[in-house]
Amino acid sequence: MARKYPNTWLGLTNVKYSNSDGVTLESADIVYTDKSRDELARLQVIDGEDIIDWYTNDNGLPLGMVGI
Repeated sequence: MARKYPNTWLGLTNVKYSNSDGVTLESADIVYTDKSRDELARLQVIDGEDIIDWYTNDNGLPLGMVGI
């Protein structure tokens, strides 16, 4: 994901983590690539969408999910 969408907020669903650690993504369906963090938060909280927001970066450091 980071290679295809570097430095981008993504809206993800059907998230699976490696070793069930809750941090390292193994797979996910990308549903949004064109929303800001605030827009994704609104979709989660106000609109009730079952997504998580995830920020990608191109330096190899996992930043992960930002919760509200």
